[in-house]
Amino acid sequence: MRAEARAAGRPAAPDLRVRRGDLRTRLLLTGELAAAEAVALTVPRTPTWQLQIRWLEQDGTPVKKGQKVVELDNSSFTTELEEKKLSASEAEKELARTEAEARTAAAEKRFTVQQKRTDLEKARIAAALPADLLAGHEYQERHLAVRRAEVELAKAEDDLATHVDASAADLAVRRVALEKSRRQIREAQQAIEELTLRAPRDGILLLAEHPWEGRKLQEGDAVWVGLAVASLPDLSSLVVDAALSDVDDGRVTPGMEALCTLDVYPGETFHGRVADVAAVAREAPRRPLLRSFPVRIRLDRVDPRRMRPGMSVRVEVMGREVRNALLAPRAGLDLGVQPPRARLAGGRTAEIRLGPCSAGECVVEQGLREGERLR
Repeated sequence: MRAEARAAGRPAAPDLRVRRGDLRTRLLLTGELAAAEAVALTVPRTPTWQLQIRWLEQDGTPVKKGQKVVELDNSSFTTELEEKKLSASEAEKELARTEAEARTAAAEKRFTVQQKRTDLEKARIAAALPADLLAGHEYQERHLAVRRAEVELAKAEDDLATHVDASAADLAVRRVALEKSRRQIREAQQAIEELTLRAPRDGILLLAEHPWEGRKLQEGDAVWVGLAVASLPDLSSLVVDAALSDVDDGRVTPGMEALCTLDVYPGETFHGRVADVAAVAREAPRRPLLRSFPVRIRLDRVDPRRMRPGMSVRVEVMGREVRNALLAPRAGLDLGVQPPRARLAGGRTAEIRLGPCSAGECVVEQGLREGERLR
């Protein structure tokens, strides 16, 4: 029949026979390299919740410790800083003026107290003469003068004490205001300094993804306090983050072997194992109908000299190997019905029970015999 087909110019039909052999399923996934450990550079806490990126170092650039990598807009803080410096300068002048006035007034009041004390001593000396040496009304007048001098002294002392207390309270308020202005200046200066993000160590700079636009952050983007704008990954902790379609739920489990091939190095395969499969599928950011389970694969070895986070990876997840099993070509099976059926060469069909399948063959657990031909 094959010879007749070739003679007639038609392609020969494939020989679909049930055979015995070994089968190991493979599931293809797509993913990319990612760092399991990284130092994140985040927007610092400032009085302004939202800021704008003024300048960014290029993504993937090697940086040194202390090197400037991100600069956030500090124009509002610079303007406020000048205003706060002016306010602090005025507060310092006002405090100095108030202190000088308080000292002058206190000196005058102390001088008044001293005068009143001197007047009291004079009155007491004058009143100390015996009554038989003075006329009656003069004697009484001198004792009344002592009483008036004591009242005047007490009044002057109260006036001095009140002035001292009031001056101290006023000066305390002004010193608090000045310290507040100085603290605001320090905070503004610190905020301006912190708005320039520097590399905490040597490494490769990776810019963060925009939260909802599906691209890297760039100059002019608005960011907010606490948002990670860049990171320095630990290249020795590289893993593969892949996506398992929700239609393949359950086909990948932790511990399964994985063969990973970087698209930029197609001739080299890195071995690894599935470390984790998320329990809940996630929607694609721009295609909500597509859902997938995040899968993380730990590599047996990494090459920090060539590997970089973000490189795309082709992943083959290796399933359980079945040895000496009865294998049927998928081309001769009808997998669209339940239970599945085999199309026999004589025109008949037979119900079958299948085990795992690869791209070309399926394990037949029941319904077929070795050597049977399918169509």
